[in-house]
Amino acid sequence: RNGSNAVENACSNRRPDHIFALWTLPCGAWAKHSGKRHKIPYSTWALGSDIWSLGKIPVIRQLLITTLRQAKFRFADGHQLAAEVKMLAGVDCQFLPSSRKFAGNPLRKRAETPPYRFAFLGRWHVNKGIDILLEALQQLDEAVWPKIEAIRICGGGPLEESVQRSVGALRSMGRPVELNSYLDLAAAQALFEWTDFVLIPSRIESIPVVFSDALQSKRPVIATPVGDLAQLINSLQCGTLADKPTPAAFAQAIRQACEIPNQSLAQGLVTGAIAFDIDQAAQTFMKTIQR
Repeated sequence: RNGSNAVENACSNRRPDHIFALWTLPCGAWAKHSGKRHKIPYSTWALGSDIWSLGKIPVIRQLLITTLRQAKFRFADGHQLAAEVKMLAGVDCQFLPSSRKFAGNPLRKRAETPPYRFAFLGRWHVNKGIDILLEALQQLDEAVWPKIEAIRICGGGPLEESVQRSVGALRSMGRPVELNSYLDLAAAQALFEWTDFVLIPSRIESIPVVFSDALQSKRPVIATPVGDLAQLINSLQCGTLADKPTPAAFAQAIRQACEIPNQSLAQGLVTGAIAFDIDQAAQTFMKTIQR
C-alpha cells in the first residue's frame, strides 16, 4: 500500500513524463495502476527475482505477464533473463546492464607477468561457489603456486565455518591465501586495484555485480560458464572461462589464466568497462524511451 501510494502521489504532484519500474513486481504493478490513471507510460526492468520466483506462482504469474505486456518498454539486467521475459510474456525485452559507480582507472596497473594476485568478493554460499574455489585451490599442483603471489577471499555467509577450515588447511600447506570479511565500497575498490584477476566460481548466476566491478577496474575475471558469463567473457575477451562449474574445471581455468599474456585482454577490458558503465546504461535507457 505504501509503495502504491508513493507512486500515486508522485504522479499527482510531479507529473513525470515516464515511470521506470525497477523490478516488474511489485513496482511495475504500481506504475501500471497510476500510469493508467494519469495517462503516463511506464517501463519495467526485470532483475531476476521477480521473473524466476514470482513467475512460478499461478495468480501472481498472470499479474506479472499483464504488467509486462502493458509496459511501454521492457528491460532486463541479463541476456538470458531478457529472453525469459520474452518467452513469459510474448513481448520484446532489451538487455540493460546493472552496475554501480566503481573505480574507473586504477592507479596500480595489472601485473604483466606472474606471480599474479587473485581476489574473491562475495557471499560464502553454495550458489556463489566458494567451495568450488577452495577445492580448486587444493587441486592446484606445485608448478602453479610459484605463479600466484597471493589470494584474498573476502565476504561472509552460511559456509563461513567450512571456508575458515579450508583456508586454514591451505595456509598450513604454505599457500598464500588470506581471509577477510565483507568490504564496503572503498575497501572493495582497493581490493580490485590490488588484484590482477577476479574469481567468480558461481553455480547459479545471471551477471553478478562483481563482474561489472572487475571490468570497471580493468581486471580480467576467471569464471564458471553460468548465466550470461560465458557469452560475455567469450564476446568481450575479458577473462578465462572454466569448462563447467566444478573444482577441477576451475583449477584448470586458474592455470590457463597464469599463462595468458597481459596485453591479450586489454582491449576486451576497455570494451567491457564501457558496456557496463552506469552513464552508458542511462543513455541507452533515455534513447529507448525517446524513440
